[in-house]
Amino acid sequence: MFNLLPESLKTEIKKEYHLRRAVVVFAFLVFIGGTFLIFLFPSWIISFYKEKQISQQAEQNNQTSLLIEVGEVNTNIKNINLELQTINASLEYKKIIPFINSVLLKKTRSITLNEITYNSSDPQNSTILIEGVSSTRNSLLAFVKSLEDSQAFKKVDLPISNFAKDRNINFSISLTIAPK
Repeated sequence: MFNLLPESLKTEIKKEYHLRRAVVVFAFLVFIGGTFLIFLFPSWIISFYKEKQISQQAEQNNQTSLLIEVGEVNTNIKNINLELQTINASLEYKKIIPFINSVLLKKTRSITLNEITYNSSDPQNSTILIEGVSSTRNSLLAFVKSLEDSQAFKKVDLPISNFAKDRNINFSISLTIAPK
């Protein structure tokens, strides 16, 4: 076969051929990508709305479970309050705060109270046990005397063993509450 075209024209034709082939391949890829996006778009829309619906259902379920838990807690609180009211109504005890205040008002700086215990076997026999430390024997005697002089206590019992030391005396006083 004869070759009548000059070499420069042949190279130009080859370049144009490669360029046209690249344009066709690029157009084909753009067409494939566009087709992909067109077919993907409905699936994306459906999944977007499904996700919204599922998140709303999850939020409703959380709110419902919270309401159920709050309802259960409220029911438990009401039941416990009823039980406490029943127990409180069945117990007869003296109001202890005025007696403790009376003890605290009689206490001086030289008396340190470590423990106050209230014991009520029945409504008529209630006792308060006071434990502490007195800096001197005289301050302990003055404290006991002031408790005996008050009308709040029927009996003030201080064991004689508490007077064994002169200073830093550990003491224990039993107070029987006077019936009203």
